[in-house]
Amino acid sequence: MNTKRKLIALLAIATLISIVNASVFVYYPINLTISPQNPPVVFLAGSNSNKRDLWDKTITVITSNSGTSLTIEVHPTLQRNYYYDIAGIINNDGSNAYYIKFRVTEPITDSRVDKAYLIINNTNTKAQHIINLKSGEVQPSYWITLSNSDEFRVDLYIVLNSVESSDITVGVDLIISTTNAESPPSTLPGE
Repeated sequence: MNTKRKLIALLAIATLISIVNASVFVYYPINLTISPQNPPVVFLAGSNSNKRDLWDKTITVITSNSGTSLTIEVHPTLQRNYYYDIAGIINNDGSNAYYIKFRVTEPITDSRVDKAYLIINNTNTKAQHIINLKSGEVQPSYWITLSNSDEFRVDLYIVLNSVESSDITVGVDLIISTTNAESPPSTLPGE
């Protein structure tokens, strides 16, 4: 009987606690204005885009109409392959500098690739920034300054040890910022 009373007492206490800890949700309004703008930094096709590649293939470079996406297809062979000036990145804002990094979202894991680098060249200062396409992270560790009206040349370096017929893919994001004081998120919502 004593056990029964203790059980009833515990159930009563649990019920009271659940009533005391009832969930309450309060919503405060937030007004947000979104004013879309043309992109200040865009991709361009390089001087060697859509030119002849090995075996009469084409170095295919496609930029979106807005210049905010870039698709590249190359046809390297064994050993070291350097694709020069296949694309560009330009700051169309004549008044402001921007800062860029790259996020390798889908790194190359294929064992046929010994090395794969996207090489970002500042044509004014001759500085090179190497993006390792086999490493899935935000690169480089520092912000690259894209001064007002600057244009960077994009090259690609690939070292292959085998030429099996299947395609090798890699995903990269160009990250653009108005400041170099903070690090960008390494993942985005929904990823």
